[in-house]
Amino acid sequence: MKKIINKIKGEKTPFNKNESSDKKDKVRSLKGRLMTVIGAVCVLLFTVTGVVIYSTVSKNFDDIHKYLLNESSMSVSKDADLFFRKYVTIVQQLAHDKNIQNFILSIDDREDILTHPQYDIVRSTLIDTQKANDDVVLSVYFAEADPSYYVDDIDGISDISFDLTTRPYYESITDGSICITEPYVDVSTKNMVITITSPIYVEGEIIGLTGIDITINSLSQVVGEAKLGQGGYYTLLTADNTVVSHIDADNILERVQDIGLSENIVANIASKDNTVIEYTYEGNEFVGNSTEIGSTGWKILSSMPKDEYNLYAKNVVKVITSIYIISILILLVVIFIILNVLTKPINKLTAITNKLSQGELDVDIDVTSDDEIGVLAKSIARLTERLKTYIVYIDECVEVLNNMSEGNLLMEFKNDYTGEFAKLRSALLHVSDTFKETIGRIKESASSINMNAEQVSMGAQTLAQGTTEQASAIEELSAEINEIYTTIANNAEHAENAGIKAMEATKEVERGNSQMRDMLSAMDEISISSNEIGKIIKVIDDIAFQTNILALNAAVEAARAGAAGKGFAVVADEVRNLAGKSAEAAKQTTELIENSINAIAKGTALAGEAGKSLIEIVNKTKETNELINEIAKASAQQTVSVNQIRSGIEQISSVVQQNAATAESSAANSEELSGQVQLLNDLVNKFHIEEEEGLTMGG
Repeated sequence: MKKIINKIKGEKTPFNKNESSDKKDKVRSLKGRLMTVIGAVCVLLFTVTGVVIYSTVSKNFDDIHKYLLNESSMSVSKDADLFFRKYVTIVQQLAHDKNIQNFILSIDDREDILTHPQYDIVRSTLIDTQKANDDVVLSVYFAEADPSYYVDDIDGISDISFDLTTRPYYESITDGSICITEPYVDVSTKNMVITITSPIYVEGEIIGLTGIDITINSLSQVVGEAKLGQGGYYTLLTADNTVVSHIDADNILERVQDIGLSENIVANIASKDNTVIEYTYEGNEFVGNSTEIGSTGWKILSSMPKDEYNLYAKNVVKVITSIYIISILILLVVIFIILNVLTKPINKLTAITNKLSQGELDVDIDVTSDDEIGVLAKSIARLTERLKTYIVYIDECVEVLNNMSEGNLLMEFKNDYTGEFAKLRSALLHVSDTFKETIGRIKESASSINMNAEQVSMGAQTLAQGTTEQASAIEELSAEINEIYTTIANNAEHAENAGIKAMEATKEVERGNSQMRDMLSAMDEISISSNEIGKIIKVIDDIAFQTNILALNAAVEAARAGAAGKGFAVVADEVRNLAGKSAEAAKQTTELIENSINAIAKGTALAGEAGKSLIEIVNKTKETNELINEIAKASAQQTVSVNQIRSGIEQISSVVQQNAATAESSAANSEELSGQVQLLNDLVNKFHIEEEEGLTMGG
C-alpha cells in the first residue's frame, strides 16, 4: 500500500536528455519572439517613416534650393538690368534732347555741321554727359544716316568714310528699338565695350539715333563678384550667347556652347527656359539656370556645385538618420525593459510550476497582478490546493479498495469529496452497501439450506434404517401388520413433512441463486468504478505531460539566460524527471487497477461457479422432493392396501427393497448438499459485513 502511494506522489525516473535537448532547440522564448516582432515592426515603421520624411525633406529642400537659386539669379539679373537701364535712360534722354533733334533736322549737308550755330551746344551736351559718367561711358554721340555722319564728344565729327548703315546699331533706325551691341575690345583702353543706341523720334518719324559706348567691366564685376553659396558663380551672356563674364577668363568672348557645358544647359539657355536643372561643366556636376536681364536679351547663368547644392539636404538627412537610429535603439531598450517587467511574473509562475511538478505542493504564489498573469497565478494556486486534495482522495480510495480486496466491506471515508471524486466516493459506498446486502442474504440462505439439508439427511437415514428393518422383518410382517400399518402411517407423515422441507430448501436455494446474481451485478459495478479510477489516473498522466512541457519551456528560458540560468536548468531537468516518474507512476497505478479489474473478473467467475453449484443444489433438491413425494404416495398406498399386505407380501417385499434403494440415494444426495452448503459458507465467511467483524481489516 505504501509503495502505491509513493508511486502516486512521484518517484524519480530516468529522462532522455538527448530528447530534451532536441526539444530545447525547438522552443523559442516568448520574450525573444515579442522582442523580434515588436522590434521588426518598429524598425519597419521607422524605416518607412524615415523614407517618407527623407523623400519629403529632399523634395522640399530641392524646391527651396531651386527657388533660392532662381531668386538669387533674378537678383543678380536685376542688378545687371539696373546697370543697363541706367545707360539706356541716358541714351533715351539724349534722344529726347530738343537741341539734338533741331540740329539733325537742320543739317542738309555734311559740310554744314561744323558751321551750324547749335554745334557747340549739342557737343557740349555730349561732353557733359560723358564727364558725368566717365567711369563707364567712353564716348557719347548722335548720328544720322542721310547724310551719314555722327557727332561725338571726342573728335567732334566723323570722317567722310563713316557709313551708319553698316553699323550693327543701325537697327535702332530700321527697327526703332533700343540696341545693345555685342561686346568688343576697345583698341585704346583694351576694355570690353558695348554700344547702346536709341532712335530719335520727331513727330513719330525716326530722324537719327543717339548712342554711348560703355565699358562693361563694372557689369562683369557685379556679376562675377555675386556670391552663390561657397563655390558657386554666375556667368554673363550676351543676347547672342557670348560669354562676357566667367570664372575662367579663357572663356571670355567665347560662345557658350564652346566652353564645355553639357547640351541640356545649352538647350535651356537657347530656349530661354529659366528652370533650375542639373548639368555638367568640364566633367563637374553643377545645378543652375539661365535668367534674362530685363528686355536686353542678355542672360545670367547660375552655377552651383551639386555637392554644395545637396549639402544641407544631406546634413539634414544625416541628422534625421542619427535621430532615427538613436530613437530605435532607445525604443528597443524600452521594449526590452517592458518585456522583462511583463515576463518576470511568468518566470515566477514557471518556477512555481517546476516545484509543483517535483511534488512540492507547499509553494508560495506571490504574483499579484490585475491582468491575465494574475488570473493565471490564482488559477495555479487553486490547482495546487486541488492537487493536495486529490492526493488525499487517492490515498484513501486506494486504502478502501485494498480492504475490499481482502474481504472487508466495511468502509469509512474521512474526507469530504468534491468534483469527480464525489462520484467515486458514492460509487464505492454503493458497491459496499450492495456487497454487504448480497453477502448477508447469501449467509442467511446458506444457514437455512444447511439446516434443511441436515433434516433431509436425518430423514433419509431414518428411512434407510426403517427400510432395512422392514427387509429383515419381512417374515414377521404378517404378524405385526397392525404395527406396520402404524409405522407406514408415520412414514407417510414424515415423507410429507420431508417433502415440505425439500420444497422450502428448493426455494431457499433459488433465493440464494438470485442473490448470487445480485452479487455478480455488484461486481460489475466495481469494475465500472475501477474504470472511472482509470480515467482519473489518465487526468493525472495528462497533468504530468503538461508539467513536462512547462519544464521544457523553463529549460529553454534557462538556456537563453546563459550562466545565470544554470540553476534553473538543473531545476528544469529535475522537473522533467519528476514529470516522467509521475507518468510512470500513473502507468503503474493503471496496471494495478487493471489487476484489480482482473481480480474482480476472477471473483465474478467464482461467483458464477457458485451460482452453477446452487443450480445443481436446486436440481438435486427437486429430485429429492420427487423421491420423498413418491415415498409419501407409496406410504399412502401401503395404508390403503394394508389389508392386502398378506396376500401381496412378495409385492411388499419388492416395494421395501425399492424404498431402501431410494433412501440410500436420498442419504447420498443429502450428504452432497451438505458439502455444497459448507463450501458456500466458507466463501461467504470471507466477507466482513458486520461492524464487529470490521474492526480488524482483512479479517
